[in-house]
Amino acid sequence: MLEAVRPRVTMAVEGCDVVGCLWGSARTCGTRPVEGDVEVHDAVRVDLPGATLYGIVLQAEEDRVQVRVSDGQRLPWAERWRLILY
Repeated sequence: MLEAVRPRVTMAVEGCDVVGCLWGSARTCGTRPVEGDVEVHDAVRVDLPGATLYGIVLQAEEDRVQVRVSDGQRLPWAERWRLILY
């Protein structure tokens, strides 16, 4: 069974930036690191409030990235903590 992952707030744990996540119906929670080494042309997943998108990084800044999704659209800037690097 596949359940939704909902990213929440960013925080620091032992000097590393992480994002808190809730899996499923808020019964399970945890953290994952915020991607720190995202570069142009990396394949990523972007977890947005209403959708999950997959694409390639077009531009990367310190706290946000721009992604071209599979249908060729440009995604407006998304916060880096919403990304998972593939």
